[in-house]
Amino acid sequence: MGQTFLADATVARNIVEAADINERDVVLEIGGGLGILTRWLVRSAKRVFVIEISRQLVRALTERFGNRDNVQIIRGDALRIPLPRANKVVSNLPYHISSEMTFRLIREVPFRLAVLMYQEEFAERLLADPGSREYSRLTVDVRYKMEVERVLHVPAEKFYPVPAVDSMVVKLQPRQRGPFAKNEDVFYWLVRGVFAYPNKTTRKAFRLWLKSLNLEGDSIDRVLAACHDHLEQAERVRHLSLETLVSIADILWELVEQGTLPFLGGKTSETRGR
Repeated sequence: MGQTFLADATVARNIVEAADINERDVVLEIGGGLGILTRWLVRSAKRVFVIEISRQLVRALTERFGNRDNVQIIRGDALRIPLPRANKVVSNLPYHISSEMTFRLIREVPFRLAVLMYQEEFAERLLADPGSREYSRLTVDVRYKMEVERVLHVPAEKFYPVPAVDSMVVKLQPRQRGPFAKNEDVFYWLVRGVFAYPNKTTRKAFRLWLKSLNLEGDSIDRVLAACHDHLEQAERVRHLSLETLVSIADILWELVEQGTLPFLGGKTSETRGR
């Protein structure tokens, strides 16, 4: 998909209203474009940081908002440059960087609220329920950190040039309730491993994953036995809920600590209790 710009002022206003901006808020906007969101953000926010990669658009944004002391236009690639600290993020994210940008925001920006526009298909994956066709590793990885709420459907004709697909606005807020894994690295290792086989039965997917770790038959059987109760709760991998995956991750972490299971997923120095 090529670059498109939101061209409907009412939609832009509704997006900003969903973020409930006030005079204490510091807002980050990724991809300022023609400034249609920026126009509404600067009216209420304490400060707005706008990152835009296009030299021509940076020039246009600077001409339009340069006389306001609560706006800073930053030219650069939002995937590469240091991101300003902000408590809210409001953006029409460029679709080709939706996934990478979302995870960078989650990791590096301590926001309380993000209102983000995505290609509709991508947004549906964030909102998906276990067992649905859209439910995937992406769903689990984002929902482990964030509560995701549908805000607004945006038809393609609200953009210029008109793209081939509709868009959707969603709201992300840090998840406060529900279980958290004792070791998040093990949790993500598990999700990455088993969601390579989303349509396999859970026991088959786990066996395939464990074999890929070079475990032998007896070791695989011990791991499967330890996880037995949770694996029987779902027919296929894409039916595994976040809560079940956290429970399995905690069992795996105990096996790692006992030396029964080799951990091959990255650092394990940071743990978090339930």
